[in-house]
Amino acid sequence: MPSSKLSKLTRIALAASIAASGAIAATAFTTTVASAATTSTVGGQISRSEILSRAQYWFNQNPGLTYNQGGTFRDSSGRSYRTDCSGYVSMAWHLGYSANTQSLWDSESYEIPRSDLRPGDILDSYYNHVILFEKWDDDARTTFSYYSFGSTPVKHRTGVSINGALDSHPNSEYHARRYRNVVEDVSVSPSSLPAGTLVKSPNGPSVKVIINGAGVPVAGSDVAADGYDLNKIVTVDDGAFNALPTVPPPGTVVHDQAGGSARYVVVGGAALPISGNDWTADGYNTRSDMGVPTSWLQGAVGSTLSTGLVVMDQSGADPGRYVMVNGIALHISADEWTADGYDKQTLMGVPGDWLKNAAAGSLASGTVVMDQSGGDPARYVMVNGAALHISADEWTADGYNLRPLMGVPGQWLNAAAGKAPLNGTVVKDEAGGPARYVVVGGAAVQISADEWTADGYDKQPVLGVPGAWLGTAAAKSPADGTVLADAAGTDPGRYVMVGGAAVHISGAEWTADGYNGKPLAAAPGSLLGPLSRKSVADGTLIKGQAGNDPSVYVVVNNSALPLTGAEFTTSYANQPVQGAPEEWEAAQVARPLANGTVVKNVNGTDPNVYVMAGGMAVLLSGADYTGYGYDKLPLRAVPGTWEQAAAAKAAPADGTLIQSSDSATVWQVVGGSKKAAAAGSYNAADVVKVPTALTAKLPTVTA
Repeated sequence: MPSSKLSKLTRIALAASIAASGAIAATAFTTTVASAATTSTVGGQISRSEILSRAQYWFNQNPGLTYNQGGTFRDSSGRSYRTDCSGYVSMAWHLGYSANTQSLWDSESYEIPRSDLRPGDILDSYYNHVILFEKWDDDARTTFSYYSFGSTPVKHRTGVSINGALDSHPNSEYHARRYRNVVEDVSVSPSSLPAGTLVKSPNGPSVKVIINGAGVPVAGSDVAADGYDLNKIVTVDDGAFNALPTVPPPGTVVHDQAGGSARYVVVGGAALPISGNDWTADGYNTRSDMGVPTSWLQGAVGSTLSTGLVVMDQSGADPGRYVMVNGIALHISADEWTADGYDKQTLMGVPGDWLKNAAAGSLASGTVVMDQSGGDPARYVMVNGAALHISADEWTADGYNLRPLMGVPGQWLNAAAGKAPLNGTVVKDEAGGPARYVVVGGAAVQISADEWTADGYDKQPVLGVPGAWLGTAAAKSPADGTVLADAAGTDPGRYVMVGGAAVHISGAEWTADGYNGKPLAAAPGSLLGPLSRKSVADGTLIKGQAGNDPSVYVVVNNSALPLTGAEFTTSYANQPVQGAPEEWEAAQVARPLANGTVVKNVNGTDPNVYVMAGGMAVLLSGADYTGYGYDKLPLRAVPGTWEQAAAAKAAPADGTLIQSSDSATVWQVVGGSKKAAAAGSYNAADVVKVPTALTAKLPTVTA
């Protein structure tokens, strides 16, 4: 059969095998390197030296062995083969039958270049004759020795020209062929072969490429795209082939064999991208850069590092150590490094930019975690960046005990347990129930049936959370500093939480105060409406968000009272200061403390109690405090300096309505004097009950 037809047939066979199995089935190969068994089995792997030894056995039977296509003769073990040229090769190769020249070609061998002929290979004339190659007789490979049984006796010829007629048949009829099951005599581990060498076993279709001692699988789709030459494959024995690791060792730098500028480093079976900065900063440019099969690289790039793998920045710019958990890099503190046994694990260097991204990620919602050290015996479930505590009852009732439990560094866990799920996270009780909630500033806000669809919550994933956590979160208000918007868009305003209330942000403040740079939490209107009408809690410390007014104020009954530096340090130092829109803050500062507000010095240096009347702090006696019912009202703490100034005023502000217990007359303060208010000219609720001492000292005017 002409060689061009054979080449076409082998390509067809290769494509068919690839399509059927997804692996490469090699049909034509050039090199074999492997360890061979010392004695072959029928139809099994056989070394080159054993092939020649078996051929020599029949040669040694001369002159008693006669050529006869109808006859047979035994090998050294007693198995019989036909006594002609192809039967002789069948015996030498230890086949299970006596092949002819066509079946030797079609079924038992593959074509090789003549220059690659090695001991035990054949030169086969498809229709006429076959001879067994022994060795080259010169370095130029122009003459050779061979065994042949084309006539009596078995012949061993030497010094024969590779270009001349062979056993009286034209040279052009012969093609160099190699037995599929031949292996080398010298033991050579395939892992020691040069990078890029293609290898296969004689008994399977799969092909691998050697990369730093590993055999990386080559898929059928890789052959043309990656430029792999199937005429240059090394056959290795089954054991050595199967023993090859399929992943290059950690630290191997690879790229797509098909091309492209991207570079990767292999770590734990995954291919991590190397950025332009890391290429030189991490020293990857000094390592060998290996081309790998496209299909393998795609899978490795999509892989995540195994949970528990300990990694560090290859460049050392980040001195921290991290443990991988579900694809996320969690920081390990210095104490935990040894206490939790991380120092006993192999430390893998990874690209710095990749590590930054991995450390910035969040564990997938639903991941169940615990403190690796066991110092905290509790269990937690991750929900959008937060670790939510699971009670003992919930552990089994909600099925958390059925999920994988991941050990994580304790300090990382403490930080995650102090967080709330991200704003906008929609949650439900893991134990069941129809209610749905949205997380807004750490609070779980129940979503009404109308809001569920109108605000688009039905389009978001619903995450199960422990019921105990949900009950606590549902009782909270959004945390101070949370920037809010109406989820439905009905109210176009923007608000910021200050002291438990939603304070409006003007258009100018939205950008000037930097609120546009903060996360915006969409809140159901059922929450935002009441919060926007709520008063900021007493005792809240505020400061202008933009910093134009550096003063710190304390909110008391909807007014903002200034603090001195000393008061902030001594009386309020442990309290957080909340940035507030400055237009709103200015309005609170300008607003006098409401009439009837009962106050007392916050630091207790002045034990007296006062009632506010027109900006004046009026001293109350014990009898007045209870007699006027002020003991039933909230007693509000105010800064001492502010209280002293308010108590030092001579009279309430003009227009203030006051009344003392010694008279039914309601007085209106006018210019530091008092004037009787006409009946029906005022609301009783606006009248401040004051001690007789105040009304007595104010002059009475009639006009």
